[in-house]
Amino acid sequence: MNFDAFSPELLKYAKSLHPEPPPHLGTRYDSSGVFKPEPGNTIVCHVEDGSQTQRAMVAARQRYLDMPEAGQFAFTPVSSLHMTLFQGIIEYRRSRLFWPADIALDAPIDEMTGIMVSG
Repeated sequence: MNFDAFSPELLKYAKSLHPEPPPHLGTRYDSSGVFKPEPGNTIVCHVEDGSQTQRAMVAARQRYLDMPEAGQFAFTPVSSLHMTLFQGIIEYRRSRLFWPADIALDAPIDEMTGIMVSG
């Protein structure tokens, strides 16, 4: 394969170099690139419409969209651009790496949210 035909920034994501499916395929987005609901709780700060931050993020996003390989990626809509301030728990990450050690891995999301709010 001629890797010169690809943007150097994207080669580390090349399917030919990584034949396994992407780690979030099926949970965060589907095979057509549509984002799926991801139950859980987290605290985010949305980007203010028209702000300098939003303009910079939209410009950076557009640079990716302008790349020939853009069709191979799923892009978050501009209306969803945000910064995660605190990653709580996510339904599809029920493992000790991402879950509080003193709470059962099968605890309902609503219970986890209550613990987070009262904690």
